[in-house]
Amino acid sequence: MEGCIASEISNMSLSELLPTINQLSHQDKIRLIHFLLLAVAKEEGCSLEPLEESDSEKMLLNHLASTEAVVWSPQADKEAVQALSDLLTTVKKASNA
Repeated sequence: MEGCIASEISNMSLSELLPTINQLSHQDKIRLIHFLLLAVAKEEGCSLEPLEESDSEKMLLNHLASTEAVVWSPQADKEAVQALSDLLTTVKKASNA
Protein backbone atom coordinates (compact mmCIF):
# COMPACT_ATOMS: atom_id res chain seq x y z
CA MET A 1 0.00 0.00 0.00
CA GLU A 2 2.86 2.41 0.78
CA GLY A 3 4.15 1.90 -2.78
CA CYS A 4 0.75 2.93 -4.16
CA ILE A 5 0.67 6.05 -1.98
CA ALA A 6 4.25 6.88 -2.91
CA SER A 7 3.33 6.53 -6.59
CA GLU A 8 0.38 8.92 -6.20
CA ILE A 9 2.49 11.38 -4.23
CA SER A 10 5.30 11.33 -6.79
CA ASN A 11 2.83 12.60 -9.40
CA MET A 12 1.87 15.59 -7.24
CA SER A 13 3.78 18.83 -6.98
CA LEU A 14 4.96 20.17 -3.64
CA SER A 15 2.45 23.03 -3.85
CA GLU A 16 -0.33 20.44 -4.19
CA LEU A 17 0.96 18.45 -1.21
CA LEU A 18 1.54 21.29 1.27
CA PRO A 19 -2.13 22.05 2.07
CA THR A 20 -2.73 18.37 2.84
CA ILE A 21 0.44 18.11 4.92
CA ASN A 22 -0.59 21.19 6.93
CA GLN A 23 -3.84 19.44 7.87
CA LEU A 24 -2.07 16.38 9.31
CA SER A 25 -1.95 15.84 13.04
CA HIS A 26 1.36 16.32 14.83
CA GLN A 27 1.80 12.55 15.11
CA ASP A 28 1.06 12.02 11.40
CA LYS A 29 3.58 14.74 10.48
CA ILE A 30 6.22 12.87 12.48
CA ARG A 31 5.25 9.64 10.69
CA LEU A 32 5.57 11.45 7.36
CA ILE A 33 9.03 12.73 8.30
CA HIS A 34 10.02 9.19 9.24
CA PHE A 35 8.64 7.81 5.96
CA LEU A 36 10.49 10.47 3.93
CA LEU A 37 13.73 9.89 5.84
CA LEU A 38 13.56 6.18 5.05
CA ALA A 39 12.73 6.88 1.40
CA VAL A 40 15.64 9.30 0.98
CA ALA A 41 18.02 6.94 2.77
CA LYS A 42 16.95 4.14 0.45
CA GLU A 43 17.52 6.37 -2.59
CA GLU A 44 21.01 7.16 -1.24
CA GLY A 45 21.77 3.46 -0.90
CA CYS A 46 21.50 3.31 2.88
CA SER A 47 19.42 0.64 4.51
CA LEU A 48 17.66 1.98 7.55
CA GLU A 49 15.40 -0.51 9.20
CA PRO A 50 12.20 1.16 10.37
CA LEU A 51 11.65 0.93 14.10
CA GLU A 52 8.40 -0.28 15.55
CA GLU A 53 6.08 2.69 15.91
CA SER A 54 5.98 2.44 19.68
CA ASP A 55 9.78 2.16 19.87
CA SER A 56 10.29 5.23 17.68
CA GLU A 57 7.75 7.21 19.71
CA LYS A 58 9.43 6.19 22.97
CA MET A 59 12.84 7.09 21.55
CA LEU A 60 11.59 10.50 20.40
CA LEU A 61 9.91 11.22 23.74
CA ASN A 62 13.03 10.14 25.65
CA HIS A 63 15.18 12.36 23.46
CA LEU A 64 12.85 15.33 23.95
CA ALA A 65 12.74 14.74 27.71
CA SER A 66 16.54 14.73 27.92
CA THR A 67 16.97 17.84 25.77
CA GLU A 68 17.46 21.12 27.54
CA ALA A 69 16.50 24.30 25.76
CA VAL A 70 18.42 27.47 26.54
CA VAL A 71 16.82 30.74 25.57
CA TRP A 72 19.13 33.73 25.39
CA SER A 73 17.89 37.28 25.31
CA PRO A 74 19.92 40.48 25.16
CA GLN A 75 17.56 41.88 27.80
CA ALA A 76 19.01 39.44 30.34
CA ASP A 77 22.63 40.23 29.47
CA LYS A 78 23.84 43.64 30.67
CA GLU A 79 26.82 43.65 28.30
CA ALA A 80 24.57 42.86 25.33
CA VAL A 81 22.13 45.60 26.35
CA GLN A 82 24.99 48.09 26.55
CA ALA A 83 26.44 46.97 23.19
CA LEU A 84 23.02 47.30 21.53
CA SER A 85 22.51 50.71 23.11
CA ASP A 86 25.95 51.87 21.91
CA LEU A 87 25.22 50.59 18.40
CA LEU A 88 21.88 52.39 18.27
CA THR A 89 23.49 55.62 19.51
CA THR A 90 26.20 55.34 16.83
CA VAL A 91 23.66 54.72 14.07
CA LYS A 92 21.51 57.62 15.27
CA LYS A 93 24.53 59.97 15.31
CA ALA A 94 25.55 58.79 11.83
CA SER A 95 22.06 59.37 10.41
CA ASN A 96 21.91 62.87 11.91
CA ALA A 97 25.29 63.87 10.50
